[in-house]
Amino acid sequence: MRKTGIAFLAGLLLIGCAKKPEPERVMTVPESEEQTEVHEIPEVRVNYGTVKKKAEETAEKIQTENWEGLASLFSLSSTETFSASALKEKFHSVSEGPYETMETDPVIRQDAMGGIVLFSCTEGILECAFRLNDSLEIETLDCALRPSIEDRVEETEDWREIVITAGNAPVITGILTLPSAEDNAPVAVLMGETLNDQRDASGSNTEFRKDLAHGLAEHGIASVRFDTRPAEDPILTSVFGWDFAGVLSEDFASIVHSLEHYPVNAAKIIYVGHGAAGALGYGLVRAHFEITGGLVLINAPFEEDGAHLFARSVWIDEETADEAVSALQDKEDEMKMIGGYPLSWWKQWQNMGALVYTRYVAIPILIQQGEADQIVLLKEDYESWKTQKGSNVTMKSYEDIGHDLKTDAGVFEAKIAEDIADWINGIDINRKEDAGSKKTSSPTGRKS
Repeated sequence: MRKTGIAFLAGLLLIGCAKKPEPERVMTVPESEEQTEVHEIPEVRVNYGTVKKKAEETAEKIQTENWEGLASLFSLSSTETFSASALKEKFHSVSEGPYETMETDPVIRQDAMGGIVLFSCTEGILECAFRLNDSLEIETLDCALRPSIEDRVEETEDWREIVITAGNAPVITGILTLPSAEDNAPVAVLMGETLNDQRDASGSNTEFRKDLAHGLAEHGIASVRFDTRPAEDPILTSVFGWDFAGVLSEDFASIVHSLEHYPVNAAKIIYVGHGAAGALGYGLVRAHFEITGGLVLINAPFEEDGAHLFARSVWIDEETADEAVSALQDKEDEMKMIGGYPLSWWKQWQNMGALVYTRYVAIPILIQQGEADQIVLLKEDYESWKTQKGSNVTMKSYEDIGHDLKTDAGVFEAKIAEDIADWINGIDINRKEDAGSKKTSSPTGRKS
């Protein structure tokens, strides 16, 4: 499969030997007037091996609780914040130990490098993430217990589930749902509403993607749902910053490219996004020409630009989004914080705005809307999507269905999955609905 755009970047980030430019030699000032010899600071060669070694050294200091040794690995500017006593207190506030090293993984990105170390401890799995400067000194470090996410799979006569892993180390996990009747079924990538969703969830509905996966499987469509990186790495952004590639794009690319290794039709991949993830689909699909089966938006907000889409997704007011757009237009410092997020993050969302890509995405598109949705509105968002409607776009709304696609009885609306499956199979779901709603006449002339 070809890797382009975000997918191409994602494939390069944590594989092979990523080498950064060598820092210039820095000359020290003589210690005294009598000292004429100039000392030269050794060159530091930054590559995968050296960063891996630093991760292993950091893990060893923590496992042995050598807090003085750990503190010595920090840069001079960080020693006050990360003193030996402060480091001991930080780790012991999460777990008293003992810490047994499970995994050490280098992190090398365009704008950040460091490592992630996983330890087993009494409370579960402790994650430590640290960021390095160009001299391989630790600039910042954080630790937290990883969320407990159960790899539970289910199976019925109609479908079965398997656990899959993908992404840069440490890997993320997901669930692939396979219809029993077909080994080469079209496969949908199910995307949750927020960038913090665990594999089954979408927004406030903790079973959304699981219910949708099972509904699709009953109609012969395979699907994959996976944990977002922040769901599995709680300290990712606090150490490495807000970066769209690290938070989502890298893992999305890995999931898409892994599908060719499973008994599904990887030549017919469909993107299915709920809420803001639906609107993000235009940009992600545009970057992945492998996704040819279609794009599905379920209760997706309509916004003129990506910054306002992000603001809606995290409940930030419109005025703050306006401020971010203005700052981007004025090319202000990307480290500037707006609404609690750096301007660089707003810029990445702006670049993912749906309307940037709608005219370039020519694959079949399905837009579904719950008429009772109080978050994404029928008369505003759904009607606005009609302005982007082309011959490749199908739209359908559903009475009495809210944002999380549950009925008044609290049951997931199976009609959504049925319509997606029929649409994938080339059935006109609106004509089907019209035909099914027509009443037939009895021989006596009375309508039955």
